[in-house]
Amino acid sequence: MIASLLRSELRKTTSTKLWWGLLVPIAALALLVNLFGGVFTLALGAGPDAEDRLPLLLASLAYSLALTATFSAVHGAIATAGEFRHRTITTTYLTAPGRGAVLAAKTLVAAGVGVVYAATTAVVGVVGGLIGQESTQFPEAGALLGVVGIGAAVCALWGAFGAALGTVLTNQVTVLVLLLVYVLLGEPLLSLLLTADDSPAVAGISAYLPVNAGEVALYDVPARVLVGPADGTDLLGLAAGVSGPPPWWGGLLILVGWTAVGAALGGWLGTRRDIT
Repeated sequence: MIASLLRSELRKTTSTKLWWGLLVPIAALALLVNLFGGVFTLALGAGPDAEDRLPLLLASLAYSLALTATFSAVHGAIATAGEFRHRTITTTYLTAPGRGAVLAAKTLVAAGVGVVYAATTAVVGVVGGLIGQESTQFPEAGALLGVVGIGAAVCALWGAFGAALGTVLTNQVTVLVLLLVYVLLGEPLLSLLLTADDSPAVAGISAYLPVNAGEVALYDVPARVLVGPADGTDLLGLAAGVSGPPPWWGGLLILVGWTAVGAALGGWLGTRRDIT
């Protein structure tokens, strides 16, 4: 039954313009960000030998994947809340074995769209990097695949979190505004206040916020490749805007926790809300 629900949710997703409408700016941003990342590699990393130039494509690709994660959350939130706006959620619930299964299918499909967005960013970003830099500046395969894999996980989790948020708030405009205000303004300001505190314990909370956790996971590998393991943590904290950042897997686990909390709240409200 879950397979049929997944197919149904996938058809709903692919039959609308939302998913590919968001894919267009994702691809454009990935190309521009990583094209300039390649140019900066030539300009800033130049040394006596070509091999001395820094592989900044890793950093630019990580940054573009962080932007893509926001688009993934926007898609999940709008797509899920849209069912409540158009009242199609009533028919969906009535034809399914249970609301919990419906919400699980929506979450999984939203996560899958996030993976597609991440894959697009990776392909377009690498092409942009190749255009903007010489082949000798291309990152090692292990580091590149690590950034792409982590990015896919971050985008999937943000897609799922967005779907949970759309289930909680149900209004498309409300969920979109609140999501963007928090991601673009709320958490950066909160992080700034936390990291400015004299207490290391308070400042360290910044790494446990959802947006920061995803960025910590994404920037960990590039930071350690660019400056080495010894100074990688300092550069990671600077890039993510946090104090005392965990390694990439710690950032992913924190984001998993936030997603699980959102899914639990969405499931609790979704199975109890009157949709008539």
